[in-house]
Amino acid sequence: ARLQGRAPAADGPAMRLPSTRRCAVALLLSQFASLGDCVEVRALGHGRLAVRDGADPPIPTSAEITEKWDKMDEFLKIMFTMACTWKHGKDVHGAAAEKLKSSGKKEEAMSGFKADIQKSNLQQLKGACGMIVASGQKKCRQACADRWGEAMKDRSECDGKCVSAFTKFERRCTSKAQDLEKVYSMKLKMGESRQRCYDTHCKDYPMVWMKADDAEMKTALTDACAKQCTPEQVQMRCERKWQLEVDFLRAGVRSKCQDESKVQTCFSDKKATVSADFDKCMADGKGTCGTQHDECKTKGNTAASAKEAEEFCTSRNKLCLEQVDKDCLATNKKALETAQTDCEKESATTFDKCEEDTLAAKETEAVTTCKGEGAKTCPEDCKAKCKVDEMSGCLGALEGQSDPAEAFCEDFWRLLHESSEVDPMSGHPIVLLSSA
Repeated sequence: ARLQGRAPAADGPAMRLPSTRRCAVALLLSQFASLGDCVEVRALGHGRLAVRDGADPPIPTSAEITEKWDKMDEFLKIMFTMACTWKHGKDVHGAAAEKLKSSGKKEEAMSGFKADIQKSNLQQLKGACGMIVASGQKKCRQACADRWGEAMKDRSECDGKCVSAFTKFERRCTSKAQDLEKVYSMKLKMGESRQRCYDTHCKDYPMVWMKADDAEMKTALTDACAKQCTPEQVQMRCERKWQLEVDFLRAGVRSKCQDESKVQTCFSDKKATVSADFDKCMADGKGTCGTQHDECKTKGNTAASAKEAEEFCTSRNKLCLEQVDKDCLATNKKALETAQTDCEKESATTFDKCEEDTLAAKETEAVTTCKGEGAKTCPEDCKAKCKVDEMSGCLGALEGQSDPAEAFCEDFWRLLHESSEVDPMSGHPIVLLSSA
């Protein structure tokens, strides 16, 4: 009515100008658009007459205008809340998943990536609060100056309401950053609960997690299992399994090849010679010790001497025999080690070939057996690793939890919507925010 040059109906509801919706569109695009822009749009739209060529269209009633723009309000609220909820929910998850994929790190790093993105979002919101006040308050006050000019009383009243509105908005906006931090903490805990469901029931098939319902999950699992159960994939897993087992078999193969090679025969021959040398060493040493013992008793005339003389010779003979044992054993050990080394060098080629051929034969047998069994059991074994029904039940138990991001976004919309209200008669900002 005001735009058409008439006073608004006395019994009609308070009317919001179409500029409210232009502001809300800006909010939807940026999620945290400048309050000053909203006020400026209203200021530009206030008091101007619609000029059209030709006959004037029917003038809508105040109730019709209010109904029309209230519906637009509701539409923009839904769109803003949806965009905001995605930004602080699925967009965070998607960005973290992409970062995880490009980094090549394990899934355990996902929570860390999400926390980094959420921290960045918090900093952006805190910065946005300051930017909104810095830019918006200036535009609001300038709009008051442009609208009222030298009408200082109205201009001062309008200017004061700009300052008051933005002061309260800044306090509320800053508190929203604290609320968002709590929202992120709750969403991380909810995400950890969902991840436990995935890891417990279907850890190896993340492509199944993303499907909307059980039917799609089972279809995705069937497709994944079909790809895993091709002959090429089965053979690759069997070969990988062999690589994990071969080291446990190698020791037995080496022992068998050593027994079958010429090393044993060679060593046996050399060992006989070394043993004979050891026996001769012991015999010669004991003979020398015996001769020296007899000389000691003769020269010492132990038969006619004191008892101590006999004990001296006996002790000396014992030390001699111990030294003979020590020297002969050391010589024997060194000779055996030399014989072993020489024999292994002589038959190294034969031993290596035996080991290589034996392991190759065992690998062929193991892989062939594994492929035959895998072709039969692979489809069922694959599906057994992902229990879709149990995973869905686990996730279903979490569905009752409300999304804290949605509640935050709806509350933020109310803050932005209320703080951008203007008086349709005067164009002054309406200070609806509480001082709390």
